[in-house]
Amino acid sequence: MNRAVDKWIDDHKEELIEALRANLSIASVKDTEHAGEGAPFGPMIRKALDDAIGRGKALGFDTVDYDGYCGAIDMAGGDEQLGVICHLDVVPEGTGWTYPPYGGEIHDGKLYARGTMDDKGPMIACLYAAKALKMSGFRPRRTLRLIFGCDEENNMACIKYYKTKVKMPDLAISPDGDFPVINVEKGIYAMELDVGKVSDAVLDISAGSRTNVVPDLCTALVDKSLDLKPLEKFNVEVKEADGRIQLLTRGKSTHGAMPHTGVNATWEMFRALSACLPDDKTLAFVAEKMCRDVNGKAWGFPLEDEVSGKITHSIGVVSLKNGNLKIKLDVRYPVTYKDSFVAEAMKKNSIDSFKIEEGHIKQPLHVDADSPLVKGLLEVYNKEMSCDAKPIAIGGGTYSRMLPMCVAFGPSFPGDTQVIHEINEYVSIDRLMQMAHIYLEAFAKMCG
Repeated sequence: MNRAVDKWIDDHKEELIEALRANLSIASVKDTEHAGEGAPFGPMIRKALDDAIGRGKALGFDTVDYDGYCGAIDMAGGDEQLGVICHLDVVPEGTGWTYPPYGGEIHDGKLYARGTMDDKGPMIACLYAAKALKMSGFRPRRTLRLIFGCDEENNMACIKYYKTKVKMPDLAISPDGDFPVINVEKGIYAMELDVGKVSDAVLDISAGSRTNVVPDLCTALVDKSLDLKPLEKFNVEVKEADGRIQLLTRGKSTHGAMPHTGVNATWEMFRALSACLPDDKTLAFVAEKMCRDVNGKAWGFPLEDEVSGKITHSIGVVSLKNGNLKIKLDVRYPVTYKDSFVAEAMKKNSIDSFKIEEGHIKQPLHVDADSPLVKGLLEVYNKEMSCDAKPIAIGGGTYSRMLPMCVAFGPSFPGDTQVIHEINEYVSIDRLMQMAHIYLEAFAKMCG
């Protein structure tokens, strides 16, 4: 595009930032308890969708609301369609933020709030890139459609509903991953496990709220009679509450697709409890097999392939029910393996009481690196960044695997600190504007 179009984005920088801050102020976490007609994922996600659709309308786009499941804005072109699918729902904010998680405060050139990178920041960058393209008089060969999803962080019910209402895009981009281009996504197996009975001395154990988030806090209540001397070897906080002993372990939260970038608070807890109760087979199994590495090596199934790399597993949620240890486990498996093989390998290397009670599976994605979509986006990125980057594989799951021909394109840049799903999530203002310019060029390339 010409310099005048780029300048339009730069001239509207403050407007873009304020538009983002407005949506960030909405705590759009899924809340089915308060769902209703037109708000299937709760009132706050409905509010975020209203804000996004209203913003699109104010910028001069035609808009559509698909019953609160998702919305869309259109820049009309030919019969073929380039879809750009973002999402407005966010994961729970957690605790320990330096700045208010929905305050949208700017400090040292960084805008802090839940959703800045995942995925409201990229959504606003795409919206203003589309407006710049529209203002330029550009006549698209393909219709450009921005889709605002509302359930990406859970079961993607939004895009499943969308599929029942309208034809899916011929080509699509999901700005919900990494640059340069993600053409491979591992399979996702969200498991609900019953690991087995634990000692009566463990009265309760709790960690996490989401399967795909590494928990940064784990708590346990234990009987006062339990010998706690072994805890001296572990980093465990000990408190007395109501005549019982409370144990706390802390970690560092991160996305379940990249568990190696965080510190899972449950690992220290299970090791500590196992040390205090050495005869407990369930605790010993979890401590020795599930809490030693994230690639299945200690557990006995270190699956790996050349296309997508190593399997990962991450404990996301822990609870105790009728004395049985329940774990929600996030597994990302290589694209050349079947989910059934993964489950069998896991059970084969576990204790007899181990059961997979329920599993939610998202099949892997592999778009050919030589496809026009991947090659076109790479060309844009490499030109803008003056580099020669290649497409990459990730463990994360985006909307891409839900569409016939879709890849993730941004927003995270190579080498930048990983902040998605973490405390103090932020977007650099400079990176936000850089995204907008890259998306502008990508839309022009793929719709021209």
